[in-house]
Amino acid sequence: MNRPIVLVVTRRTARKHRPVNYLGAAHLEILIKLKILPVMVPVVEGTVACLSQYAEGMRGLLLTEGDDVEPTRYQAIKANFTYLEGTNPLKDEIEVRLIRRAMRQRLPILGICRGSQLLNAACGGTLFGDVQKEKQSALKHIEHNMEHYDTYRHLITLVDGSPLQRWYKEDKLHVNSYHHQGIRELAPRFRPMAHAEDGLVEAFYDPKANFTVGLQFHPERMLPEYPGNWKIWKEFGAAVHQ
Repeated sequence: MNRPIVLVVTRRTARKHRPVNYLGAAHLEILIKLKILPVMVPVVEGTVACLSQYAEGMRGLLLTEGDDVEPTRYQAIKANFTYLEGTNPLKDEIEVRLIRRAMRQRLPILGICRGSQLLNAACGGTLFGDVQKEKQSALKHIEHNMEHYDTYRHLITLVDGSPLQRWYKEDKLHVNSYHHQGIRELAPRFRPMAHAEDGLVEAFYDPKANFTVGLQFHPERMLPEYPGNWKIWKEFGAAVHQ
């Protein structure tokens, strides 16, 4: 039996002054385990012209972490440019086009970290250029020591009755967020599912979609910690297989 295809756009970085494209193995391993065929879409010149062919077999879209979202993608303010770090306009363009295609076809979408931020921006929401500097938040949303990447940053409170609360069966969670941008205004079509202690939206969904979910944290990196971490992926997989 052919597996349904989920598209995942790669990240681009430089290695010995040459660009390379890559994806975290955790995402790919989970998709394979869910009996899904992950297809990586490269961030290279010419990919935009190939997107219609990539999208022909798409049955779901996974948006993962990466560089800052370009402020030109949403209604920006001065602070969005002041605190801007590395960006990749080509990755933004590829993913926004795939988001629009997936939404037109009512396909499942899961956005994680930067993926949730871009999903929000593509649907009319806005972002903080830097959460802690703009919100004057004392809450730690990022850990610059990579040895502590997979550690909990802070607590979030789940919205009562939301899909996230149903999946986790908890009122509060410790999460491993790793970001400096974040959601300022949630797009009108989305509803929040969790907030950090400083009020930042940490999870959202589209109540009218089969499965459109944005998460600021990384359930794929700490699957054993909460049963809900795996439940999110199973729900995404079930939506893809429908």
